[in-house]
Amino acid sequence: MPQPAHIAVDLGAESGRVIVGTVVDGKLSMHEAHRFRHLPVPTPQGLCWDFTGLWRQILDGLAQAAQHIQATGAQAVSVGVDTWGVDWTLVSPESTLLGTPRCYRDPAFTQAFERVTGKVPPREIYEATGIGLMALNTLYQYESRAAAEPTALAAGGRVLFMPDLFHWMLSGVATVERTIASTSQMLDVRTGDWNRALLERLGLPTAPLTTPVDAGTAVGTLLPAVARETGLPESVQVVLPPSHDTASAIAAVPADAETDWCYLSSGTWSLLGAELDTPCITDAAAHANFTNELGVSGTVRFLKNIAGLWLVQEVRRQLDRDGQSMDYPELTRLAAEAQPFRTLIPVNDPDFARPGGMPGRIQDYARQTGQPVPETPGCLVRCCLESLALEYRNALGDLERVLGKRFGVLHLVGGGGKNALLNGMTASAIGRRVVVGPDEGTAMGNLLTQAMGTGHLSDLDELRGVVRASIDLQTVEPSDTDAWEPQAARYAGLPPVQPQG
Repeated sequence: MPQPAHIAVDLGAESGRVIVGTVVDGKLSMHEAHRFRHLPVPTPQGLCWDFTGLWRQILDGLAQAAQHIQATGAQAVSVGVDTWGVDWTLVSPESTLLGTPRCYRDPAFTQAFERVTGKVPPREIYEATGIGLMALNTLYQYESRAAAEPTALAAGGRVLFMPDLFHWMLSGVATVERTIASTSQMLDVRTGDWNRALLERLGLPTAPLTTPVDAGTAVGTLLPAVARETGLPESVQVVLPPSHDTASAIAAVPADAETDWCYLSSGTWSLLGAELDTPCITDAAAHANFTNELGVSGTVRFLKNIAGLWLVQEVRRQLDRDGQSMDYPELTRLAAEAQPFRTLIPVNDPDFARPGGMPGRIQDYARQTGQPVPETPGCLVRCCLESLALEYRNALGDLERVLGKRFGVLHLVGGGGKNALLNGMTASAIGRRVVVGPDEGTAMGNLLTQAMGTGHLSDLDELRGVVRASIDLQTVEPSDTDAWEPQAARYAGLPPVQPQG
């Protein structure tokens, strides 16, 4: 009988991949069929995602996946999509897309954030949703569109998040998966359904919101046109993975039930937290701005959002624009050679969340705070990495204080795990053992949850057992912890960015 093959479409905020996975003898084998880069684009509507370009890349990747599956004699049984969180669009009852999906980095959402928090106190929003307040959250995007285009939300359309949009384009079935919905700050994580009372209090329509469904649900099969375009059989099921990429990554954390562990998902964003059985919505959690997002099999991802490798990505993009093209390994090598602890920045300051001109903004902050100005690529990247490691230390301290427990090991998953320099900095900054891997955690969680949904795996424990059997984990022990102590105090005292001009 042919080996069942699952296909993960894994879309990050900078790149996308299409990966084929098969489970043989309790181990997951993966083949990358297609990889591509993508970025949001400025439009008259604002900063938007090139969703038609993404769809073209997905179709091309599925075609290459189909060729690989046929060549290996396997049988394609399912496909599922994961993406970054919070971004969404509307689809009409007539299957018409009602607008281009906006990018969460659009600065216009800050005004909506101020309007919403002016109507409902932030602590009450947190109590209603369990989600930390950030202007990029769907709630403020939704209010922004309601204010600008009230008729659009009254036209009978359905809200679909980015992975839901592509599941709809694959199957023709419009559904909302629960882990991606939980990023919105519109869901009550205690019930797993929309907090309609909060939305009505804000004067926002609830008709476009349909009840979310769980990861692992099969929603339909491929549309005939998609099957013809890709060469996949129409019988391939569209199975919802944990559609938020972080939820997929955390599903693939190779921990066992006996270990007292926390996690760091490292990519464009960094997310540090713990897996809980129930939400933690306390004053301490609210004060520390922790988020309760939903995971596989009813778990809760209690975490804090951190700027992540976005900082290094933006440095690289600006260097490329300035004629200094370098890949990430080269930038990391130069950072390793640079002087330690020369310049630090508050990585979560909103000024560093804006796209464009990152080296200049880091340099301006160094001048503002009387620190040495990082002029070289190595100094710029080292500044970002050391500052990230110190922010991880702060977040771990907050996590342990809020939950009242100490975690002995940090599981680091995601593409950021390929940066050995940052891994070592992280272990030393937090003074804990760091277990690195898998760096393809998002794709693994996506593929293996599909396997659960098609009956090829039984539960989350078995899923994580497959991950442990499939990869070689790297353990990083802390070193030079004494050198990080004064830097932690220095980092804690950094002032916010002062507006220029």
